[in-house]
Amino acid sequence: MKQKVVIRLFLNGNDQKYRTKAFKIAVSQPGVESAAMTGQEKNQLEVVGEIDAADLTSLLRKNLGQAELVSVGPAGGGDKKGDKASDAKPQAAAAVAQPQPALYYYTYPQYPPVYQVGDSYDQSGCSIM
Repeated sequence: MKQKVVIRLFLNGNDQKYRTKAFKIAVSQPGVESAAMTGQEKNQLEVVGEIDAADLTSLLRKNLGQAELVSVGPAGGGDKKGDKASDAKPQAAAAVAQPQPALYYYTYPQYPPVYQVGDSYDQSGCSIM
């Protein structure tokens, strides 16, 4: 099933290096037909094809830092001839994935108990021996 996936990338300014890297990662996936940068700030990667959206998002997170899956829906590459019925179709609900906070378990180091070892002989004599 052909689908359209939109992934928001968090890029530092107008960094063409990260955009190129995102394109290379998206296009290297099997089943990708097209990829484009969309959005007002050109920070959303729109990929069309038979792909796994979760795998692509995790791959982008792994290589680029932060990526958020915005929406997954059917690809709408059909011809529009002004049909009112096709315009009235309800839009697919956007699935928003919120990042989970990292759980840290703090453990205190367990030190062994401290024992004092005393001498068994009387030290009242010479301190050298």
